[in-house]
Amino acid sequence: MQNTRSTIEHLLTQYSEEEPLNFHAVHGFMTALAICPVDLSEAERNDILFDVPVSLNSEDQKALNLALTDVARSIDRQFNEEEGFTLSCEEELDDPEDEALFDWCGGFMEGHFLNEKQWFVEHEQEVCELLLPVMLASGLFDEEPEFQEILNNEELTEDMTSQIPEVLMELYLLFNSPEESSTKSAAKGAGKPKSKSGKKSSHPRKTR
Repeated sequence: MQNTRSTIEHLLTQYSEEEPLNFHAVHGFMTALAICPVDLSEAERNDILFDVPVSLNSEDQKALNLALTDVARSIDRQFNEEEGFTLSCEEELDDPEDEALFDWCGGFMEGHFLNEKQWFVEHEQEVCELLLPVMLASGLFDEEPEFQEILNNEELTEDMTSQIPEVLMELYLLFNSPEESSTKSAAKGAGKPKSKSGKKSSHPRKTR
């Protein structure tokens, strides 16, 4: 995975002068697509990853496609193995304010917003509850009163963000193996806001 990460990071910085997703954000983005797939053309996907329209040469495009395929396969394996899911930034986390977690969750929400309505077609309440820890850690909703209340409680914030790998597994099972998914949300009872993830299909990337 280290070589895959190096390839992705090199290409992102080589072709974009704006603010492309970093590797953790890409991993979060790909995780969202693994849970609730979206049909994207190569160009559409690249525009999201690089944050600008880009034109890669054929060799670099092939290298990027292979690297992203490796990421997708790794995510799929984790969702289907007993060990459970691990965030790409897991080893870099010390507390809920770490940039690595912020980036990962921001990338996940980027993927979520692409097909937001589909996430809530069934099990709307449960999906809202399960998404809450990721939404909280993304920093995109810090100004909303419901999230401010949670963020003011350091212990609750840390507890919720620690649940992210578990709630991702719950979401994956809910969308891909409904008969196996638990009906009890791992994030239940944590001061759930009634609002869903964003009100639009895309959003400006938030910086801290």
